[in-house]
Amino acid sequence: MPESYYEILGVTRDASDREIKEAYHLLARRFHPDVCSEDGSGDRFRQVTEAYRVLSDHGERVRYDALGHKNYQLYRAGPWESPPAGGPSGFRGFGDAFDLFFAEKDWGSPRTFGPKAAADILVRLEVTLEEAVLGSEKEVEVPHAFRCHACGGTGSTTGKAAPCPRCGGSGREGVEGVIAPGGHTGPGSPPCRECGGRGRTPEAPCERCSGWGAFQETRRVPVRIPPGIESGMRIRKEGLGDREDAGIPKGDLYIEVTVLPHERFTRRGDDLEVPLHVSPARAVLGSVTEIMTIRGSPVRVEVPPGMQHDAPVRVRGEGVKTRDRCGDLVVRIRIDTPSGITAGEQDLYRRILRIEERRTGVKERFLEKYIPKFRGRGG
Repeated sequence: MPESYYEILGVTRDASDREIKEAYHLLARRFHPDVCSEDGSGDRFRQVTEAYRVLSDHGERVRYDALGHKNYQLYRAGPWESPPAGGPSGFRGFGDAFDLFFAEKDWGSPRTFGPKAAADILVRLEVTLEEAVLGSEKEVEVPHAFRCHACGGTGSTTGKAAPCPRCGGSGREGVEGVIAPGGHTGPGSPPCRECGGRGRTPEAPCERCSGWGAFQETRRVPVRIPPGIESGMRIRKEGLGDREDAGIPKGDLYIEVTVLPHERFTRRGDDLEVPLHVSPARAVLGSVTEIMTIRGSPVRVEVPPGMQHDAPVRVRGEGVKTRDRCGDLVVRIRIDTPSGITAGEQDLYRRILRIEERRTGVKERFLEKYIPKFRGRGG
């Protein structure tokens, strides 16, 4: 396994922004799940996308270089790792949203209210292939936290707190004689269930916020989906922290896009594939027809004579269009065998079959005449 984002992209640590971008586009096209069927291609694509997201952002790249790969992973995971809970927009659960904002909070001291570092939020968004190809405007639900004014953000009506009786103030399960489920102990252990990882509990829990010192609200945020976006790519919206409380640093919102399958079109890089069903006669003699593009406009498709099953016919410029490139519409020929044909049609196919048999018979006589001689020489 690669040990750094630079190794994942195959570039040096002093690579330029352009070199990083070119390496990403090359690998993303190679390992995209719609193009690559190799085992592990999906994981490889996600690794490439994550590496590019970090190294293409100047601030994140500086932080990554300073921390190193392993420490950066721990930094991104937060005080502890927690499996994502379900939800309409895919963000983590109610308690986790508070943990993101109030990690390392010193209970009972309003002066230290707020997180140790700005909290980023990841939201997953599903879009249709049309929305991904053409671009669209969507909305996502984003959790935000704000201070409880009744207790001043302390969580306690008296402003005082005491060490947690379960974890002894460590904030972790498996510490101070408490063993976590599965036997995990130490700094990597999950947070204490009693204090939520804070190590202290309020002396007199505030009734309004139930001792949290904060409330959560959900806000709908508009998101512009740029044309040509692919599954696994993330859209970054800077500074979407809480609007009411200046004490909460503003992290960034990341929207990870998943493109849903389409009933007709399949994306292959910048190309779009669509099947075209033709009869044997049209495949042999050729034909001209019209099909609808993903943009809803008809295009002329010429099927040349003698087309084989699954052969492609390209319509230039009708694929995925972005600012710097444009793909094609690849029409895949599907030859349909007719059923329920009339007596006249059966007669025509019999005549064609006799012609084919005569042609095949000539080939068979040729083989019968010459192959035994070659076999005799070889023996």
